[in-house]
Amino acid sequence: MAGNLRFFLALLRMTFKSAAMQRQAILIRAGFSVITHLIYIPVWVVIFSIAPDIGGWTLHHAMVAYGISIACWGFVSLIAFGLRTIPEQIDHGELDAYLTLPKPVLLSAAISSSRNTGVGEVLFGIGLLIFCAVHFEVDLTLAPLFVLMGSIVFASGILLFASIGFWLKQFYASAEEIYFNFNLMASRPAPIFTGVIQVIALTLIPVGLMTHIPIEYVFSHRLMLLGYSLAGVAGYAALAVSLFYLGLRHYESGNRFGVRG
Repeated sequence: MAGNLRFFLALLRMTFKSAAMQRQAILIRAGFSVITHLIYIPVWVVIFSIAPDIGGWTLHHAMVAYGISIACWGFVSLIAFGLRTIPEQIDHGELDAYLTLPKPVLLSAAISSSRNTGVGEVLFGIGLLIFCAVHFEVDLTLAPLFVLMGSIVFASGILLFASIGFWLKQFYASAEEIYFNFNLMASRPAPIFTGVIQVIALTLIPVGLMTHIPIEYVFSHRLMLLGYSLAGVAGYAALAVSLFYLGLRHYESGNRFGVRG
């Protein structure tokens, strides 16, 4: 475990060093990313000016959810973008290179690539949460924990659906659509999910664990909700990792030999 942690930190340092060499490009992309997400804020303002209350959710509930979801998307893109490319790597036989490494295949594949556009999303998400804490006087003391939990849930969701690529070829495009909708659902008010959709939002695509339940805890301070969230995050992550390694048993080598370090 300690060795894997050191390996993870070493790869993380390499990712940040690589990003630091492209400072100007990162700043430009981060600026465009912030502007893109800022466009959605007036939409929420207009919606809640017409309907100030949606099932108990108000503007500051929606803003907090949006901040957490965007920050999570950014962190996963910056640190573990390789998860999103797993279906493509499976189709091209690119997992062969990771099988030659002494470290876990999943860890190597997850950190194999990074998107520096995640910097802007992280900054925007954190900035929006700070704005909500100051302007709406929302207690976001546990915001770092919520972003960490949300990032784990989002990464696990990506991994879970990416692993379907072991059984369904050419699944990359479909998986990308699922990832986008996963994050989209997380940034929407919880009360709009009812019936079957509500069940899905708490199980197969547990956006409830990512934003809805943590936000409910912020405004109700019910410790039981926090406990359920932590247990759910751990369980969903374990399920995603288990499905990946189950699929890895069915992996057909692309006969591409190479070593990555």
